[in-house]
Amino acid sequence: MSQNLVGGQLAFALAGDDKPSFENFWVGDNSELVAALKSAVSHSDGKVIYYYGPEGCGKSHLLYAVTRMASHAEKTTSYLSLLDAYVTPDVLEVVNVNGIVCIDNIQAWAGDNAKERQLFTLFEQIKHAGGQLIVSAKQAPEVSEFCITDLVSRLSSGLIYSMQEMDDQQRFHALQMRADHRGLTVSNEVLKYLVTRATRDTSELFALLEKIDKASLAEKRKVTIPFLQGLLSSR
Repeated sequence: MSQNLVGGQLAFALAGDDKPSFENFWVGDNSELVAALKSAVSHSDGKVIYYYGPEGCGKSHLLYAVTRMASHAEKTTSYLSLLDAYVTPDVLEVVNVNGIVCIDNIQAWAGDNAKERQLFTLFEQIKHAGGQLIVSAKQAPEVSEFCITDLVSRLSSGLIYSMQEMDDQQRFHALQMRADHRGLTVSNEVLKYLVTRATRDTSELFALLEKIDKASLAEKRKVTIPFLQGLLSSR
């Protein structure tokens, strides 16, 4: 088993008791995407998987889930967020192209010709080595503002999925699932209050849930609306 986690973002994101996985991801309308990602880990056919959506819809969570599933299956994985300052074109040169390569926030390099060329080279290397490329972005390839048309063509050559931002009901169910996964007892009233009063960014919402969990344990208090109000006011 080999896992190549480039930069420090993934290690930070996987800290704590509620590590991102397919089991604690609220699938909602993304069942086809989740099935494709699981299939890519189990028996990849080499087609690039490109999915996109707004901030906070769970894109990074799914890449973390891929690396976790691959690790359990003793498969080589690499994770790179192109928003990470430590990830440079030179870093891409040492990626294991035989395994599963996960690139997060690929739009961060759009418009930089040198970086785009390195992405194109990486794509070709993965393709010829029989590896698997999985990409997350904010926009579809054709509107991603990449300058190199061949790169856009390559990114568009496989499976493309659009992720939608959750509505309040979906956030409620996702938050409920994550609370249950953490073993945190929270009433429906508290969850509804949290969904309507806190951030709409699900990644921030889940981070807040972790804060609530730790605070309730530290103070040995039930998670009630007054408790939540005090916690939110101190942010």
